[in-house]
Amino acid sequence: MKRRAHGEGSITKRANGRYLAQVTIDRKRVTRVFDTRREAQEWITTTTRQVARGLRFNSLTTTVDELLAEWLVSKQAKTRPATIESYRRMARLYLSPELGRLKLKDLSAARVQAFYNDLQRRETGARTIVICHQVLHGFLDYAQRQGLVAQNWSKLAEVPRHEKREMSVWDESQVSQFLQFINADPFYRLVFATGMRRGEIIGLQWKDIDWQAGMIQVRRQVCEPEGGGFIFQNPKTERGRRAIRLGKGMLEALRYHNAVTIPQMQAVAGDRWQDHDLIFPTSVGTPINGYEVSKRFKELVIQSGLPPIRFHDIRHTAASIMLLHGEPPVRVAAILGQTVAVLLSVYAHYIQDDQERAANLMDEITTPTSIDLSAVVETDANPTHPIRIRK
Repeated sequence: MKRRAHGEGSITKRANGRYLAQVTIDRKRVTRVFDTRREAQEWITTTTRQVARGLRFNSLTTTVDELLAEWLVSKQAKTRPATIESYRRMARLYLSPELGRLKLKDLSAARVQAFYNDLQRRETGARTIVICHQVLHGFLDYAQRQGLVAQNWSKLAEVPRHEKREMSVWDESQVSQFLQFINADPFYRLVFATGMRRGEIIGLQWKDIDWQAGMIQVRRQVCEPEGGGFIFQNPKTERGRRAIRLGKGMLEALRYHNAVTIPQMQAVAGDRWQDHDLIFPTSVGTPINGYEVSKRFKELVIQSGLPPIRFHDIRHTAASIMLLHGEPPVRVAAILGQTVAVLLSVYAHYIQDDQERAANLMDEITTPTSIDLSAVVETDANPTHPIRIRK
């Protein structure tokens, strides 16, 4: 008996009047039973088309969760720890509950779109949906390369646009009021002075300070895996590795913190102290938890009576104050570890608008010089002769 070719199908009417449809995939027979011949033929046509696009037998038994776990492991070696943690969180909280049990063969553009629509109905943040889409897009690319899905269905789905949240910033008097409220805690003082990201300031070590030059180096960030613990990792971009000059007052505050506060913490902790050379450690020397930092800052803001801002808005506050005081955008971008293009796209409205000065400058340059031609008479053809002026 001749074996059926890859993707070939057939329909057989059973004794009970139903129809048995068969398709061969990877030399293995796949069968389904339908009430009508039309339904059976439609299934064969759809499956055969998917086989022609690269569908393999494993997609009939492999679930989304099974391949998703495999994909995350494959990404781990070439992706930053913080990014992998974000992917895992999206998979655990959103993708697995909704799509995890599905067989890969049952995925489609309509099913992916329904997933996005459901997230919107549940009022999931647009940013979260965008990250879910990034994870699903990468995962389906992986599945397609292995012939487990006919195509990357996420490319055919509509993803809601992520609207950037409007920045909330404090002015100079509000920053001063907050720092007075917390007795000029050097942690917050340094964040407001430099606009460092949360993970950057948590990962600062004493060896990062050049006391003589008055500079502090940003060399690492702290990543906190969901299972607990911490990981030191490089900044996300090369610009993130930067040196920031500190004022004399800030340096003195850090000297006191190093000479007095840290030894006191070590004495209290005793044998529990874990030395990671951190400038702002926990009571036992380990990195402080980023989420706890944000939570504590929110509490302090409420207690201070100031307008609510997020911890990340301290970065925006530092940038806006520097720009409003006329600091060149290229210098502010270097302090923040950004490109000038990104800085201008986010903070352009804080840059001093001295258009009157620019207008006067260009007006002076482009205004034609007035020449009285009536005073000019004939010139000699010999260029060495002087011009004669009629009196």
